[in-house]
Formats: sequence, structure tokens, C-alpha cells
Amino acid sequence: MIFIYKDLVKRYIHILKKEDLEEFASKNNIKYTKKELDITYNFIMKYYEELLNENIKVFEILKPQISNTLYKRLINLYIDYKQKYI
Repeated sequence: MIFIYKDLVKRYIHILKKEDLEEFASKNNIKYTKKELDITYNFIMKYYEELLNENIKVFEILKPQISNTLYKRLINLYIDYKQKYI
């Protein structure tokens, strides 16, 4: 089952739009600035394979670029989703 989720992400990551990320963030009570949205979107597009391979250390790249609150929220969300789907 894990491979199915990873395969789905790999197939559809390239059609992910910033608007999709905004909608997902809104549904999860995550607040972004415009700059943080751009940074987070670019991060996801560049490092999605590492995230799928459970390399949580890759978040260290993101940490200095966004607010501490957003960083913690994204880490917690990643851990929650990883436990459910990866």
C-alpha cells in the first residue's frame, strides 16, 4: 500500500499548483505569507522525492527561510501524513 501512495505522488506532483497548496494549507489551518508560499511550493517541488523517502532532515533547508511557527506546523503535518500514508 505504501508504494501506491508514493507512486501517486510521483505521478501528480508535476501538476501541483500553488493554488492547490494554498487550499490544502487553508484546510489545515496553516497561514503563509506570499513569500512563504512561494518558498514552500518550490521546496516541495524540488525535494518531494526525499520527503517520500522519509528524509526529514531535508526540512533543515526550509527552516531559515520561513517563520518558526510555519516550520513547526509543516514538520508536524509531515509526520502526521507520513504515519498515515508513507
